[in-house]
Amino acid sequence: MAQEKERRKGGAGGNGRTGGSCAAARHPGSTRHISWAQLWLLALVIAAAVLAAAPPVLADVAVLSDKVLTQLPIWARNRTADIVMDFSKADPDFKFKGLGSISYRGKEMKVRYHIGYYHGNVAIVRFGTKFIAAVRKMHFYKTLRTDIDNYPLSTKPNEGEISWWATKLAVCSVDEATLQPQACQNFDPRNWQECLWNKGFEGTGPEDPRLIVWPGKGLYMMFGSKPSAVNPEGTTPDDTKCEGPWAFQQYLVLLQPHADKADAGDPWQRGVIRLRYLDGQPRPSDPNFLLKEKNWNPFIFKGKLYFSQQFDPHVVIEPHANGTCTRVFETSSRVFRNLTTKPRGNTQAVLVPAGFSGEPRDFYLSIVHAEINRSYQNFFYKMQAHPPFRIFSVSRAMPIINAQHPRNLAWTSVSFPMSLDLIPETNQVMIGYGSGDKTPRVKMMPWQDVQALFPKNTHETGGAWRYRDRRRAAALRRA
Repeated sequence: MAQEKERRKGGAGGNGRTGGSCAAARHPGSTRHISWAQLWLLALVIAAAVLAAAPPVLADVAVLSDKVLTQLPIWARNRTADIVMDFSKADPDFKFKGLGSISYRGKEMKVRYHIGYYHGNVAIVRFGTKFIAAVRKMHFYKTLRTDIDNYPLSTKPNEGEISWWATKLAVCSVDEATLQPQACQNFDPRNWQECLWNKGFEGTGPEDPRLIVWPGKGLYMMFGSKPSAVNPEGTTPDDTKCEGPWAFQQYLVLLQPHADKADAGDPWQRGVIRLRYLDGQPRPSDPNFLLKEKNWNPFIFKGKLYFSQQFDPHVVIEPHANGTCTRVFETSSRVFRNLTTKPRGNTQAVLVPAGFSGEPRDFYLSIVHAEINRSYQNFFYKMQAHPPFRIFSVSRAMPIINAQHPRNLAWTSVSFPMSLDLIPETNQVMIGYGSGDKTPRVKMMPWQDVQALFPKNTHETGGAWRYRDRRRAAALRRA
């Protein structure tokens, strides 16, 4: 009690002082005075020592869901884990033995060569309190060109076959502690007969799933596919060719609404949306030219969906519910000037709050890849969190595992990130990717490791730069 009285006297400016810089407390049995600033500093030192002695991230990880996890997640115990996802029990197609023949357009064709399935490119996100994954699985086979009526033949002796790359997509629940798939279901929302490229190389099935968490709407998947044939019932190359001018396009579909059921009045929640964008550039006069739209990076800004359609320059397009996409922003991307090939997209861009990164402003984080001598290299990039979404920094190559492609052996070093998500509880970044198109993996990275890949002092700046961006964005909107 005596101590408390003395503390109150000091706190009111004791010892007759009314304008001192700090109050003082007298330690019992001593004439030494300790300032409140010194006591506060001592408390900070003690707190830091306690935190240093505590198990890392243990207190944070327990809030992943409404319950305390029964075990510390593998990605929290090993904060730089690179986890192979094992689909052997979760996906029935894992035990697929191969093909003796296939039926295509109602005709039986003998398979002359076959490898796969390979579970490859994988996307993984957290939707609510659950982790959900979507994986691309592929197998490769060959049939004779003559097995398909009127298929164009080749005069070259080694081109008498069609090489098929056949894919399926599966959506899987994921164990939150191990990040392993629990149960998978095949997913193909398409209801059309795919076209043929008529070039001796054909792809079938939906490809490369991106998972998009759209606040207020739900969990969406964007995937790539051939469009419908001009005449699905026909057999000539003019019938089976793709609806022009695209030979491969992006599609968007709702996987799971935020509410218990989809909103029938929301046009974004009505089946598969075929995304169409024409940039106005002239096309080659070759009638066999194949226009392919792929590798778009989606992101959400103020409740609306956008795509980074290309990166150097950075072209941002806005989709409409009928599938048409319009260009809304275009900015130069000088940060990619040291790449020897054009960057292409990989993952959705996620908003990184300043409180997560420690930087002055929020920004978007995403991934692009570049093909260099039949090898893929992948790079993080930072993008403004406001229009015109300028890309202002790019990292060094990401430390993920590359591997040789199982079919194209010349591709000796391949990896392809499909998703990126933040784990705020442990200040980590989670990347879903395929290694060599045959091994699905999840890479965990502490934020400080991601940040270390970027050049120093590359924060977004304001001033004249932002003013020029605003003027350009306004001019583009007026156009």
